[in-house]
Amino acid sequence: MIPFIIVKTKAGFAYLRPEHIVAVNAIDSAECLVLMTDGVTIAAIEPAEDVVARLEAEARDEDEAAEIIKERK
Repeated sequence: MIPFIIVKTKAGFAYLRPEHIVAVNAIDSAECLVLMTDGVTIAAIEPAEDVVARLEAEARDEDEAAEIIKERK
């Protein structure tokens, strides 16, 4: 299954693929902008630290899965 990062926006929720996220820009302590490939920008109504923490967790999970696959081969 393809992993998604869920981000709260003013209109609801955005489900983003981590590999398409280029940067997270902190606007203030409660809002941020998620910059994506092809120039798409998502305005989130949650702290940048929360979004980055979910991205880091996803990256760790992906690394661990890759190591398990290597070990099985």
